[in-house]
Amino acid sequence: MPDVLAAVLAVGLLVGESACAHVLPGTPVDALGYTLLVLAGVSMGLCRRWPKLAAGVVTVVLTVFIVRHYPDGPVWATGWIALAALSWRTSRRVALAGAAVMLVVLSVAAVLAGSGSLLLPVIFVGWAAAAVFGSDALRSRRSYLAGLRERARYLERTREEEARRRVAEERLRIARDLHDSVAHAMATINVQAGAARHVLARHPEAAGEALAVIQRASGDVLDELAAMLTVLRDDTQRADRAPVPGAGDIPRLAQSTAVSGLTVELSVEGPAEAVPAVIGTAAYRVVQESLTNVLRHSQARTARVRLVSGQDGSLLAEIGDDGPPGPQAAGGAGVGIRGMRERVTSTGGKFDAGPAEGSEFLVRAQWEARP
Repeated sequence: MPDVLAAVLAVGLLVGESACAHVLPGTPVDALGYTLLVLAGVSMGLCRRWPKLAAGVVTVVLTVFIVRHYPDGPVWATGWIALAALSWRTSRRVALAGAAVMLVVLSVAAVLAGSGSLLLPVIFVGWAAAAVFGSDALRSRRSYLAGLRERARYLERTREEEARRRVAEERLRIARDLHDSVAHAMATINVQAGAARHVLARHPEAAGEALAVIQRASGDVLDELAAMLTVLRDDTQRADRAPVPGAGDIPRLAQSTAVSGLTVELSVEGPAEAVPAVIGTAAYRVVQESLTNVLRHSQARTARVRLVSGQDGSLLAEIGDDGPPGPQAAGGAGVGIRGMRERVTSTGGKFDAGPAEGSEFLVRAQWEARP
C-alpha cells in the first residue's frame, strides 16, 4: 500500500505540473511525454522493492526527455530520488555504478540532442553525489543501529542461558547434598534399627539407646531437607539453615557416625581453616558418603579417616575400613563413588577408590595447592 500511494502521488504531481508547463521553452508535452511521466511516477513506487529497476526506468525517461526537448520540470527530481533509493536499499558500489551510468547516458543524450552546454552534467553530478552519499550515511547508521539491537538480543540470550546454567548447577549441588545427607542418615537408621531388633527382648535399655540415635539422625536429616526445600520454594528469602559444612566439621561427622556402632579413628594434620570453602565442602561430603558406604556395604566395625591440610590450601582425605564386604554389598544404585568422583574433580582434585592391602577398601581424595 505505501508503494502504491507513492506511485499515485508521484504520477499526479508530475502530470499536473507538466500540464501547466506549456509556457516554458521546449517541445510541448504530447502523449509520449505524458506516458513517460506516468512511467517516472510509477517508478517511484518501485524504489523500495526494486531500486535497480526504478533507476533504469528513470534513466530511460530522462534520456527521452532530453532527446525530445521536453520542458524541464519535476521529472528531474525522480532521478535524484531513484539514486537515493538505490544507495539506501543496496550498497555504495552499486549506487556509484548506477549514478555513473545515469550520468554518462544523460550526458551522451544531451550531446546528441545538440545541447553543448556542460551545465546539465555538472548539476547532475552534484545531485547524484548528494543522493548517493546521503543515503549511504543513512544506510550505515541503520546498519549500526541494527548491530546494536542484535548485540543487545545476544547479550539478553546469553544472560538467560547463564541464569539457566546456574540454576541447573545449583539443583545438581542440592541433589548431591540431599543424596549424601539422606544416605548417611538412612544408613545410620538401618544399622540402629537392626541392632534394636536383636536386643529388644534381652536388653531393652540398649534398644532405647538405638531408638534415640534413630530419632536424632532422622531429625537432623529432616531439618536439612526442610532448609533445602525452603531455598527451592522461595528465592526472595534467606533460609534459616546452618552454614555449608566444611573440613572443620568432619570431626563432628565422625562423632555422629560413632553412635551408629561404627568406630571412627580420625587423624587430622594441619590447619583445617586454611582449606578453601568449596574444597572443604567436597571433602566433607566425600567422608560422609564413604562412612555411609562402610555402614551399608561392609562388615567392618572400624573406619579410619585421615585428613592432611596445608597452609597453602592443599588437602588430602583418606577413608578406609578393614572389614570384608557385607551381604548387601552389591545393592544400591552405584552412584555413590561416581558422585564422589564428580565432586572432587569438579573442584580441581584427584579421586581414587578401590581395594587396598588385604581386605581394606580405601577412598582417597587429594587437592593440590592453588597457584
